[in-house]
This record gives sequence, structure tokens and C-alpha cells, in this order.
Amino acid sequence: MIAAEGLAGSRRVGSSVLRVFFGLLLSFSCLADISVDTQSLRLQFSAQGDLLHAHVCFPLCDATNVKIRRLSSEQGMLAFERGGSAQIAATRRDDESGTVLTFLDNENRIQHRWRIPDKGWVIEVDSLGADSAVMQSGEDFRPPPASGFGYLLEQSRYLIFDGSSVENIGFDDTEQTTRPSTGWFGFRSRFWTAMLLPDAQLDLQLVVGEKVQDARIEMQLDPLVEHHLKLYLGPVEPGALSQAAPELEKLMYSGLWFWLRWICQALYFMLNGIAMYLPQWGLAVMVLSVLVGLLMRPLSNIADRLQAQVQQVDTRLAPLLAEIKKDYKGAEQSEKILTMYKEEGVHPLYSLKSLAGVMVVIPIFIGAFDMLAENIHLVGESFLWITDLSSPDQFLRLPFDLPFFGAYMNLLPFIMTGFSFVASKLHRHPSMDEALQRKQARNLVFMSIGFLILFYTFPAGMVLYWATNNLISIFRTWWKQRKIPGTS
Repeated sequence: MIAAEGLAGSRRVGSSVLRVFFGLLLSFSCLADISVDTQSLRLQFSAQGDLLHAHVCFPLCDATNVKIRRLSSEQGMLAFERGGSAQIAATRRDDESGTVLTFLDNENRIQHRWRIPDKGWVIEVDSLGADSAVMQSGEDFRPPPASGFGYLLEQSRYLIFDGSSVENIGFDDTEQTTRPSTGWFGFRSRFWTAMLLPDAQLDLQLVVGEKVQDARIEMQLDPLVEHHLKLYLGPVEPGALSQAAPELEKLMYSGLWFWLRWICQALYFMLNGIAMYLPQWGLAVMVLSVLVGLLMRPLSNIADRLQAQVQQVDTRLAPLLAEIKKDYKGAEQSEKILTMYKEEGVHPLYSLKSLAGVMVVIPIFIGAFDMLAENIHLVGESFLWITDLSSPDQFLRLPFDLPFFGAYMNLLPFIMTGFSFVASKLHRHPSMDEALQRKQARNLVFMSIGFLILFYTFPAGMVLYWATNNLISIFRTWWKQRKIPGTS
């Protein structure tokens, strides 16, 4: 009897010890961060159920040409604030579709439940009892230093979806921004973005200011309501965005008119199609420039004919205009010029025909500019001496920094400008007298210098496209000059 009681006591003591042991083990496990790795994401969660760190991969984390960026700040990617007792337990379930993390409070009530699929860049969380939440970026998300006009490309900003439109708000905005949101909202850099979709309207506070470098979005939550939030952490890339949510594709080229966005998207898919058959993205960019030139040939021919007509009229009217300007001044000169136009059967605004060529080129210029600026496929891709097609070619490090131009000598913009100079020398027509030819050549030289300044600090992929375009222009002009009598 005594032995039996002793054995029972020993069991009770052993059971108590086991309960204490497992309780301590559970407590210590809750103090540790929880890591979840998928094909596209590297995530770390705190014991309280906050998303601490988020590393994003494209196209896949185990790919040979993977591009990785950390989006989160040191304080966390998405943190919830609540009153009352803290969570003391977390459970994890892994299956074929992904991972589910459940965080419970000390009364065994669910506070957060995260769903992280094995594929894709979208994760979801159900949250109950939180008063507010904060989503923010960190130092690794900041754009790299840039000089000249290249600085305009490296601008992080807030995004708020409002129906069919997307509002862009700079971090350096001087006015505090508070507004409700029911659609997607978040922030983006040139190639990466973090976007959140609530299941109900939330009041947002966007932290802005002249010295603000990192995004911070503060959200007011109802602690009595369970909130379902969908979070996209990934690349600014059409395929990834449309896979996450079709409406997220509006995020790309969001500052352009819809028809210019169509041009950007068409050029993007053309470039990707070419890259499927070529081993180098640099070669693909050059082939794209050639292909676009061929597709634009009918419109370019029309523009060239209109330009030739203007040049012929200029040549015919030049002596008459010179004589009028020599003999008359002021209002009388203007009257004589209008009379001359009428007698010659020429409209006073005939020179506007020459703008047809510009009107053809400008939409394609804008489309190629934005498409290549936001093309994440070019990040880290090398070509010839260029180490990264998404950055200036940085051919030579200078021993000093030049204002506006930076600390590197970029070779590709000079090659592009050299091609422009050659094209300007070839571009002449027998109907033009020597004075008009000099004037046209001078204008083309000034335009080339302007493009050199504009493109000098732009990414190498963009400059490579236009350098190829200028080289094509040389061959086209040379070929056309061969067929024109009086030129050689």
C-alpha cells in the first residue's frame, strides 16, 4: 500500500515536471523568431506574429540569375500594435501548398494567422485584436545614389489604388497625407514593391517629409473585427503582378496615359520574346531597336516625305524671304511675308509638316524609355564592358566627382552622340542650298549634344537602345543618299 502510494506520488511529480518542462519549452520557442522560406520569399516572423524581415527573389530564390532585395526595415515589415496580454504560443503547419502560422494569446484565442504559399509573392494574414498596424521599408529598399537626370529614375514612392487610377506620392512630399483606402496601397522603388489589400476600408497615414527616406504607412484597425489582409511582396514585373492580382498591373508605367502604357507593354513583351532566343539581354535590346525601326518604317517614310517637302519649300522661299527682310522692317515686313506666302501658294504654317516625324518618334521614345527603365530583367545583366544594364555603363572611374555627371566616365552616351554626328553630316538634300544645309546640320548637332546631356547618367540599356537606333539611322540615310542625284 505504501509502495503504491509512493509510486503514484512519483508519477504525479514526474507529470508535473514534464508539464513544467514543456511549458518552458513552449515559452522559449515563442521567444524565438520563426523563419519561412518559399520559392520566392525569405520571411521571418516574431513571436508576437509580426512580419519582421522580408527578402524577395526574382525569378526564383534558387535560380542561377536570381535577383534578391530586402524590403523590410529593422523595426519590421508589417507590425501590429495591441493592448492587453501578449501572445504566448505559436503553431506551424506545413503541407504541399505552403505554410500556416497561427499565433495564440494566453487564453488560446487566435490573434494572427498567416498563410504563406510555396509559390508566388502573395501572403495573407487574418488579425484580431490589434488597434493599429504599420508597414514600412528599410535602408536596403532605398534607391542607389544617382547623378544627373538618372536621379529621376531612382525615386521610391507611395502608391494608392483608386478604382482605375493609381496615385503616386513621393516620400519627400511636404504635406502630411491622411486618407481612407479600400484598394491596394503600399510603396515601390524602381524594381520592387510592397502592396497591401485590406478587406475593408482603412484609414491611412503616409509619413512624408523632405528628409524622409523610408516608407511608413500607419493603419487604424478595429480590435473587435477580424481583418483579412493580402500582402504582395515582389518585383515590379507584369507576369508577377498579374499572377498576384490583375489590377496590380496598373502599377507599371502608372504615370503614363493608357495608350502610352500599351506601347510600353508591347515593347516589353517584344523584348522578352527576343531574349528567349538570344543569350544576352544587351543583344536583345539592340535587336529590339532594329525591329521597332522596321515596324515604324511606313510611318517614317511618310514623315521623311513631309520633311522633304518642307525643305523644298524652304529652298524656294529662302531668296524671297532674305530680300523682304533686307528691304522691310516691323509690321510692313510681316505683311510682305504673308503676301509672298499667298502668291507662292504656301500656307504660313507649312513648316509644321516637319513635326510629323517628331510626333511619330516621341511616343515610341517615351515607351522605350519607361519600359527599359522599369525592366527588372536588366538588373545585374552584363554586356561587353557594361556590368549592369540597369545602371550607367561606368566605363572608367574618375579621380574626382563632376557636378551633375558623377564620378564615372560613361562611354556609351559618347558612342550614341558620335553616331548622331555622323547621321547629321549625311543628312542633306540637293534641293537645299548651302545655308540651309549648314542650319540643319547645326540644329542636329545641338540636338545631339542635348541628348548626350540627357542620356549621360541614364541606364546603359536605355542608351544602348538609342545608340543602336542612331546607327540604323546612319545606314538608312547613307542608303537613301545613294539614290538621290547630286549626292555622294
